[in-house]
Amino acid sequence: MRLQIPYNEFEQLLSEYFQQKMIRQIKLAYVDESTIQVSAVVKIKLKVMEATVPVKENVSVKKVDGSDVTLTHQTGMAIGLKWEQVLELCEDVVKDMLEVQDNNTLLVHLDKIDKLNTILEKVEMQSISFEPDYINLCFVLK
Repeated sequence: MRLQIPYNEFEQLLSEYFQQKMIRQIKLAYVDESTIQVSAVVKIKLKVMEATVPVKENVSVKKVDGSDVTLTHQTGMAIGLKWEQVLELCEDVVKDMLEVQDNNTLLVHLDKIDKLNTILEKVEMQSISFEPDYINLCFVLK
């Protein structure tokens, strides 16, 4: 079974999920079959002030294993530090959903997202790929 999600719908879902608190203006753009460009404006709290910082990175799907998706991102040192801060500041929002495996690899536990958990009890994700206008999710019934 295949599900196609237009980028604008997924951007809206992400914006609602993060409730416009820490991450705003999320935009996705096609790069190739396994990679999309993610750009956003991120609010970062420093010791004496808050700042909004634009972040833009290419994110690739490396592996899909049941409800876990391994993502890699291309980053320079400065952007890498921003990601560490973003994950630290958003800890209450992302909870156990994101796990940093190394400098450029994130493990996303999709079953930790309430709205997806009930779906993932019935289906197993096989792959994620990208087209110029859509995200393709392929599932099999359990």
